[in-house]
Amino acid sequence: MQSFDLIVIGAGPGGYVASIRAAQLGLSVACIEKEKALGGTCLRVGCIPSKALLESSEHYDSARTSLAGHGVQTGEVTFDLAAMLARKDKIVGQLTKGVAHLFKKNKITRFAGHARLTAPGRVAV
Repeated sequence: MQSFDLIVIGAGPGGYVASIRAAQLGLSVACIEKEKALGGTCLRVGCIPSKALLESSEHYDSARTSLAGHGVQTGEVTFDLAAMLARKDKIVGQLTKGVAHLFKKNKITRFAGHARLTAPGRVAV
């Protein structure tokens, strides 16, 4: 049985930041996350991916509607959905790998699975 000063349940925006900060303050930390990648819904499938796609869409719209007003001639403007999605996936991958790197750098033990409080001071994965 392993023992930790702190066990954080969930590696979303609050969980991974709390884990990293606690480790930086000298605590032995474990973090339990059910998803394969760290970062939570916002980083993996919500806010960040949405913003990446929105930015690509805004560039597309600008090329279609307003660049000519700046003297930029583009000809026919099309979009490549697969390339947009690949860019989004690359951004998400870089950020989730960054969180994983910070876990490793700060010696945070990561457990994959669902956490269950079994008794005071005891957690099962």
